[in-house]
Amino acid sequence: MDCWRSPSWFLLFLALCFLLWRRATAEAFVLTEEEEMELERELQSLNKPFVTSFKDEYGITYDCVDFYKQPAFDHPLLKNHTPIQVKRF
Repeated sequence: MDCWRSPSWFLLFLALCFLLWRRATAEAFVLTEEEEMELERELQSLNKPFVTSFKDEYGITYDCVDFYKQPAFDHPLLKNHTPIQVKRF
């Protein structure tokens, strides 16, 4: 009965679980052509064109979006919402 306690059985069990999990997740993400088109339409509506972009000294690129076309304003509760500008004293 000591052969069941060896780490090789446990590693074999883990490898089998991993392979079964990988196969199940690979099959779960197969989209039909109609679903693919719908996803593409949703992504096109989310992506906003940027006005300008710049790189900082570390090489990170920042894209500037128009204030009124920010993706946050696409939320249903923020439709027809006007941003409030705080007056400085």
